[in-house]
Amino acid sequence: MSKNTPGTFMILLILAIGFWMIWMGNNKAVVLPSVEEAVVPTTVVSPTPTLVSKAIVLEQTGLSGQSGMAEFVAVGDKTKVTISMIGTKYPSPQPSHVHVGKCPNTGVVKYPLNKVINGKAETVISVSMADLFADLPLAVNVHESDERVAVSTACGDLR
Repeated sequence: MSKNTPGTFMILLILAIGFWMIWMGNNKAVVLPSVEEAVVPTTVVSPTPTLVSKAIVLEQTGLSGQSGMAEFVAVGDKTKVTISMIGTKYPSPQPSHVHVGKCPNTGVVKYPLNKVINGKAETVISVSMADLFADLPLAVNVHESDERVAVSTACGDLR
């Protein structure tokens, strides 16, 4: 016998097993699902992504010593806005709003927000996230107090 006989035997055995598996596979009946059993995809892919949450930085304005974050979270067809401030603590509740325009020269109030008390405020506004962020330019502005509402302590542009 030559040296290649065991190798040749293994190759022939592997080929024989492969042909046998193919032959056995072809002898099985193929059953196709009926029209009633066919799976119909029900998932619809949205052409535009849906915003679930978004955060913006509220930068200090002037020498206020106050900055923070505003987080926007989709709540059905409404949006929850949570403001968290750090730095200088103001003794009076601080008015906050979503204004038309960009910081630092914001325009009229588009959506009033609850007042910031002890650095926190949470408001649900009656506009969807998609509509809110499609209506730019807008900015969140936190003011010093009701008496000094013209003085901004922090502002951040929606993007």
